[in-house]
Amino acid sequence: MQLTPRRHELLSVYLLGAGTLFMYLGYITQAFIAESVIHTVSKRYPGTISEFAGYYGQAFHYSAFAVSSLITPSIQHYLSSKWVLTVASVLFALYYLGFIHVTSIYFYLSQGLMGIGYSFYNNGEGAYLSEHSSRRTIESNTGIETAVGHSSMFVGGAALALIFYMLAPNTPGVRQTSLEFTDTQILWIYGTFFGLNVISVVIFACLPTKQYDSIASNAKDTMPSLKQQMVQFKSAVVDMNMLLLAPFFGYMGLITSFLMGVYPTTLAFTAAFSGDLYIIAIYSLSMGAAEIFGGVFLRRLIKKCQHWGLVVTITTHFLAISAVLTLVQLSVPEMATIEPTASPSMFIKPSRLVVIIIGFLLGLGDFTITMGRAVICQVAVPDSRMQVFSMSRLYQCVSSCIVLFLTPFLTITYWTIVLATGLIIGATTFAVVARRTAHHRKNLVAPHSHDKLTKSETA
Repeated sequence: MQLTPRRHELLSVYLLGAGTLFMYLGYITQAFIAESVIHTVSKRYPGTISEFAGYYGQAFHYSAFAVSSLITPSIQHYLSSKWVLTVASVLFALYYLGFIHVTSIYFYLSQGLMGIGYSFYNNGEGAYLSEHSSRRTIESNTGIETAVGHSSMFVGGAALALIFYMLAPNTPGVRQTSLEFTDTQILWIYGTFFGLNVISVVIFACLPTKQYDSIASNAKDTMPSLKQQMVQFKSAVVDMNMLLLAPFFGYMGLITSFLMGVYPTTLAFTAAFSGDLYIIAIYSLSMGAAEIFGGVFLRRLIKKCQHWGLVVTITTHFLAISAVLTLVQLSVPEMATIEPTASPSMFIKPSRLVVIIIGFLLGLGDFTITMGRAVICQVAVPDSRMQVFSMSRLYQCVSSCIVLFLTPFLTITYWTIVLATGLIIGATTFAVVARRTAHHRKNLVAPHSHDKLTKSETA
């Protein structure tokens, strides 16, 4: 049966979303448990790998992502978006194989390859959407792909809960000071992630390539010279708006590192949760619920604010993260970012309810900051949008790398101070640029999913 152009578009977009979902299921979820799993392996097999390799590995990942993001756009001139996505998914899959037998060299190497794969995915996703969308359908198609592909945080939390339910330990009487994983659990968790990722590889490899009056087919495919790119890049870097946004992008790296790696690790290192195998899955579910809430309700509300939309966005983020930092300081034991601890928290007893609230607020913060970044990058330096996006990722990844390498020395109080300082400075400079660029924004631009790092940044 011959599909109409619109149905062909929808088929392509839904397949892209499905491939993204299966790839992200493991990527997002493993970031939550990486340090606690590596800490368990290091403790069980001394000398195998550093106990802080989970943090250091994420730093390698962000470094590779930052560097490769500057060069991967050129690859699209030599490799179709379909195969860029396939290669990206293969690089993700290689990481999970390292947990069959953990070694330092393969772990760090695979983290770097996954960072390169993530930059491949970012470019491949945007290119494929432009190849299978017209100017009339691009926003609708992006929304569909985002809804399907980037619901992975919620779905991943449910999948992790199911895995833990099936692999629940048979020795409930054993008391521990932290949540630890058996060798069998590690193999099953990462084996499941690998299997899901293989499905992603197959889907991406089978993506349709036929185009109907797409944005890409109607665009002039001209590649600027290296000198032209460098001149444009330099002019963007020294632009006043870009200089003002540098602290904001740096703060994005801090908050992404905290919500993706540091806070989930404190849950595993807190003695009060040592017997709660589902606590990290609950955290993922609450964050995912906030992302869905933001996409369904908050985004529509912000769009109604028109010229004040960006200010409302950053204000919502500021309030959500301020509440998070207060709850974290009061409910997380001081040393839980560094090592397993049985020490009490400052004021609030750790509980599932507190984790759900913090997870939801962090998810809301992640949604608003990602949405804000997607818009501000398009209006800060209108003639150098791609350069601004690249620089935003670079600043974000550099700050992530620095703070992750320092995390083994940062207690929860230090983390709160660092994040609070970054939040105040970053939100202020963002608001200034938002007002400076108000004349460029008659309507908020819908955030494209390929402008996200974390999902968060995550990077």
